[in-house]
Amino acid sequence: MRMIERHLVIQALRGLLVAVLFAVSSGSATATASETTSNFVKSLGDRAIQVLTVKDITPDERANRFRRLLRESFDVERIARFVLGRYARGAAADAIKEYNQLFKDLIVVTYASRFAQYSGQSFTIKRATEPTPRGDSIVLSEIVATDGSPPIRVDWQVSSTKGRNRIVDVRVEGVSMSVTQREEFSTVIRQNGGDINALLSALRKKTASLNSK
Repeated sequence: MRMIERHLVIQALRGLLVAVLFAVSSGSATATASETTSNFVKSLGDRAIQVLTVKDITPDERANRFRRLLRESFDVERIARFVLGRYARGAAADAIKEYNQLFKDLIVVTYASRFAQYSGQSFTIKRATEPTPRGDSIVLSEIVATDGSPPIRVDWQVSSTKGRNRIVDVRVEGVSMSVTQREEFSTVIRQNGGDINALLSALRKKTASLNSK
């Protein structure tokens, strides 16, 4: 795979941090915890490919599908809280509410269209760790190209609570998407004297700009 194509695949996968898939299942009663989370992620990847890479749908329909799968399969509120970090403390309730919505909107407008660039890659699940006391597991996987290029490593952090699995982070080639986003947002707030409203303004402008393209 040429470097630009590999880059596009990685960018699309970051959208999976950001949102992907199927109605969540807790797996069979006899499955181990690691098997359950592995099956969840495999279904996640397969379903994302099925519903998001269709060529003959409009950009709006692709975005709507992406948003629906994001809501079903990712703990977006937990991700958003982590990304905002210490700046969530003391922020007004209406600011947090707007931030959560802008965070979701930015994910959708940034990544949904990239699934149209899919060119036949497939998921291979390697293994999964047993859950921590908090209920989180890591599912190690690879994205395999059709041309024999080196696979792309993708690790999924899955939260399993009350019989439901949801993604709370995705690490692409060892880079946490949540940590990366946290660093970007923190920089904006820090450069504006710790004012969360500066971040909200930046998110509004960025989302509007991407929507206009």
